[in-house]
Amino acid sequence: MSLSSRKTHFLARNFDVSPLGGVRMSGFVKDGRGVLQKRRVLNRYCLVYVIKGEGTYVDTFGREFKIKEHDAFITMPEIPHHYGPTKTGFWDEIYIIFEGPVFDLWRGEGLFNWPEPTVNLPTEGFWIDRFVETVNGDNGGDPRKMMAEALRLQTLLSDISALGNASIESDLEWLGRAKEGLNTYKTNEEAAQYLDMSYESFRKKFRKLSGKSPGRYRTGKVMESACELLETTDLTVKALAEKLDYCDEYHFSKQFSKTIGLSPSSYRALSMMR
Repeated sequence: MSLSSRKTHFLARNFDVSPLGGVRMSGFVKDGRGVLQKRRVLNRYCLVYVIKGEGTYVDTFGREFKIKEHDAFITMPEIPHHYGPTKTGFWDEIYIIFEGPVFDLWRGEGLFNWPEPTVNLPTEGFWIDRFVETVNGDNGGDPRKMMAEALRLQTLLSDISALGNASIESDLEWLGRAKEGLNTYKTNEEAAQYLDMSYESFRKKFRKLSGKSPGRYRTGKVMESACELLETTDLTVKALAEKLDYCDEYHFSKQFSKTIGLSPSSYRALSMMR
């Protein structure tokens, strides 16, 4: 999808996000000027992808860096800043304003501390599609859409972060194979063997490239399946726990609540109200 010939428009405006967090607002800006107000303070995160043009970013923490065409960068909550085009006077951008506890955790773990303040995303059409598909329109307050949105956004951020490391193409290929191994085999150790690696080396590389441990990735996939089963079947929570290989209902419910922010029964009740 090419947005370069389109006019400025919103991609999403949401009144609600999931308990984990999600997208509050997103849009495409044609011939924009960035943020002209010096020392703007935003109480949310903002991911910006400059499709056309170049400029600079400055904040009160002393960070100042150049922004090239096809660069992505993130502004942090509560930090006064401004940014915008220089030589061209205008630029085209896609932005995603997001918030939530899961992204605060990312920040606390240093996962937004890329090797450089910007990451260049040179295959323009591919990354435009990724941004648009991640937002995927307004969520309408639908719990399932809100949760899926939060997961898509984390995946996008993980993939951008991976591009900030060396050996971009080989790293992304490796990450795809690693996820395939985790989705195919029952244990993380077997997934490591699939890639002919020790588990410790596998774990460190997976966390570096994806922003999460193999265990957290696997748990996220199991919880996705749990959400689908709660929405589409009449299985009891106990039966669902057994189906997903949990030792008992209590441990499954505890993990579900920790990951999703709602108990299984509350999630099912909300999904039935759609």
